[in-house]
Amino acid sequence: MSSEKSFNVGILGENQDLNILIGKAFGAPGTRSDLHFFNRLDETLGYIFCAVTPIDYPEKIKSLLQTLIMTDIYVLVIDLITGLNSIVGEILVAMDQFNRVYHKKSVIILDNIKNNEWKIPDISKKIRNIIDNTSLKQTEIITIQKREDLEILKKKIIEIGLEFFIDHKTQFNHSYTKILIDHIFPVKGIGTVALALIKGGTLKKGQMLEIVGYNGSAKKVLIKNIQKQDRNFNIAYINDRVGLALKGIKPSEISRENLLASPNIFIREKNIEAEVYINEYYKPKNGQITPGEEKQYHALVDLKLSPLKFIEGNSIKPGNIGTVKLHFDKPLFHDGSGLKGILVELNKFQSKNRIVGYFKQK
Repeated sequence: MSSEKSFNVGILGENQDLNILIGKAFGAPGTRSDLHFFNRLDETLGYIFCAVTPIDYPEKIKSLLQTLIMTDIYVLVIDLITGLNSIVGEILVAMDQFNRVYHKKSVIILDNIKNNEWKIPDISKKIRNIIDNTSLKQTEIITIQKREDLEILKKKIIEIGLEFFIDHKTQFNHSYTKILIDHIFPVKGIGTVALALIKGGTLKKGQMLEIVGYNGSAKKVLIKNIQKQDRNFNIAYINDRVGLALKGIKPSEISRENLLASPNIFIREKNIEAEVYINEYYKPKNGQITPGEEKQYHALVDLKLSPLKFIEGNSIKPGNIGTVKLHFDKPLFHDGSGLKGILVELNKFQSKNRIVGYFKQK
């Protein structure tokens, strides 16, 4: 089965019930924790869909951030009953920042349309006015009114997904394997099992991988078995969501904060010089972010969040870029191309945008 056949879709929005209904259009409900997965090999269309929606958002922002890093195509579900509000605003800011750093694709859908048809032109115009000044300006807005519209949405995701593969062909030619872990647990008679997404290279049964960010000396694990859609495979490709039987590690020793990767690729960083962009919708207390201030920010790199401090460098106003030395409380890792990630606040939602901006190591 070739790698082009798997599409990973983030389903975002305020209305959990609508998100889950859209998720079910893409696949059968699977693992549910702070993230809810939906998976299916659609034999009619000939593609695999893996959809993810964050469960405890907007109260907690971490699950939204992790959904955005794992998936390539974003579906923002706007409930016409509630319309546009600060939650939708924060999601749009997050989509824009992730798109600027990681070059994602997106589509916006209007749902809960029955008896609200009259709102469509006004809401569509307002959305267009917001996104036309962002990296999301090419995003299509479509309506969901009946079951057939969900099939149209899936075909749209395939079209966008194939475009994504063409646009990112070079990034898919990784010479190394990189895997994001979303869940890990013990299974009787098998041992440690990880549910995960392949984000670089290919994965083979019997391959030896390194646990990146392991607490202690370098730790290696053996891939005993690979499953996709409850079937055993000897090989898996980029964008596949897989179940992996791991030899050489206990479930308590590994988490979402770790990567599984080819050995000796990833580099550890705790202090870097970076170009930092503060987005125009973030409102710092004093009108700018100044190195040395006490405010607590976090950096997201892959699925790992680390508290960070702005040590020295430029003060940065919203909408501007500056050069800053950053210190991470927890080590973060990159493949030699430099760290890049998203800057956020992790406080509870208080109707204010918590997406601060992004950074790229110089």
